[in-house]
Amino acid sequence: MQSYRSKEWLEFRRAVIRLDNNACSACGKKSSEGAVLHVHHKQYLPGHPPWEYTYDLCETLCSGCHAAAHGIIPPKFGWECLGWNDLGELTGTCELCGNTIRYTFLVQHPDWRALEVGEICCNNLTSTQAASNIMDSERRSNDRRKRFASSTRWQSSPEGIHHIKQEDINVEVIPKDGAFKLRLDGLEGKKIFGTLVEAKIKAFDVIESGELNKYLSKSRA
Repeated sequence: MQSYRSKEWLEFRRAVIRLDNNACSACGKKSSEGAVLHVHHKQYLPGHPPWEYTYDLCETLCSGCHAAAHGIIPPKFGWECLGWNDLGELTGTCELCGNTIRYTFLVQHPDWRALEVGEICCNNLTSTQAASNIMDSERRSNDRRKRFASSTRWQSSPEGIHHIKQEDINVEVIPKDGAFKLRLDGLEGKKIFGTLVEAKIKAFDVIESGELNKYLSKSRA
């Protein structure tokens, strides 16, 4: 460690930081913005003092990015989002920031274990708006689901059957022993729903996802 206090190292360190415009090569933060800048060796040459490297083998990193480069903390960049899950309520915890979350995003990195994180942390790690785009789509879908469930197009027969036509599909919610069943284009499902709203939600979801059209096409082939 004594070599990192030598005159040669200090001069080499200053040169690398100047060449990197006094900013972290990973996140761009500058010393003038409060970053503590380090010089990171991108690879090690056995037997070489830390200043006897070509400049291209070194880079300027802030303390956080330097720790990430050495695997002390999760890397800040280079993550990929593999998928997401809706827990239904705020029962999850972001493995990066510790916030309570409902929607979890699974992200992976070649140099770190997979993490389950929230929307904002997923965006930051992947350097994209992937999580926000998914959530925007989910929110729009939720709005459509609410409009479908409360639509004035729903009608009720004397037998208590609620029916509507959605995307050219006849949707019927049939009362059954205090619960409800679905009949879609004449095909009656087996699942029992405790409330009218739950049955309407299921009808919307299978139509919206395209699952029903695929099933109807196969059954009528």
